[in-house]
Amino acid sequence: MANLDNLGTHVDGVLIAQSQSQKEVTSNALDNLLSNATQAALSVAIADAAGSPTLAERNLSDDEFFGNFLFFLTGTPSLAFDVVLPALGEHCFAVVNQTGQTATLRAGAGASVAIATTTARLLHSDGSDVIALAPAA
Repeated sequence: MANLDNLGTHVDGVLIAQSQSQKEVTSNALDNLLSNATQAALSVAIADAAGSPTLAERNLSDDEFFGNFLFFLTGTPSLAFDVVLPALGEHCFAVVNQTGQTATLRAGAGASVAIATTTARLLHSDGSDVIALAPAA
């Protein structure tokens, strides 16, 4: 059975089989995943790499990225940092940078978007490029 592309590899992302009993259970799980992907918020803690005050980076997992819409970047990194998104699928999302440093969001080797501290952005990733859909707020 295939997973729903926009829900990543989440265990509840399987399609409903015709012969499956209790289809409502799977349907409810899928509804919850879709609701989270379009409305849920995730706090993403950013920290300097262990022993290296010159490197700060955070990789988001498929489930973190595709399972949420709004990301609050928190923590106290000592320098600008990257947030690396999964290099697959398409997802619209919003980011609020509360770290005190500039965050660069990227996926793959394509375009990236820098988000200044205390700034919120509405973004889109196609697994390669990250683009801003609206001006900084």
